[in-house]
Amino acid sequence: MIATPSFPDLSALVVDESLYIRRIVRDMLMRVGIKRVLEAPDGAEALGVLAESKPDLTIIDWDLAILSGEEFIRLARTPTTSPSPTVPIILMLAQPRRNVVDRAISLGVNEIIAKPFSPKTLWSRLDEVINRPRPFSQVKSLLRPVPRMAASGKLG
Repeated sequence: MIATPSFPDLSALVVDESLYIRRIVRDMLMRVGIKRVLEAPDGAEALGVLAESKPDLTIIDWDLAILSGEEFIRLARTPTTSPSPTVPIILMLAQPRRNVVDRAISLGVNEIIAKPFSPKTLWSRLDEVINRPRPFSQVKSLLRPVPRMAASGKLG
């Protein structure tokens, strides 16, 4: 049995229109020691929380009202408009279609997780962004994590 990982002293921002989903993700985060969990129901409010609180990581849904996940990611990854352009972003997708996944990667998400997901799946993504962070590179106006193969030095 693998021990539950621990990520104390971190703060997280969870963004989803569904209060129910936010509560489930909050519970999963608290079970690994993340006690400061901020929430937002849409991308616009999430940008405000990002600017005000500068959380250590963001877990956001793609399908949001007011400001979509896509728009939030683009603004969060633009150094001229973002208070925290290298904040780790884990994207939640209800329907992980290839074109959406490719678009999200091109915008600079660190990890993608398909709904519904288990605590173990979320914890593995947290482990990646916290314990194995990738360097960022600027592509046009966006900061994006360097692809895993390039970051590890193993190309091809």
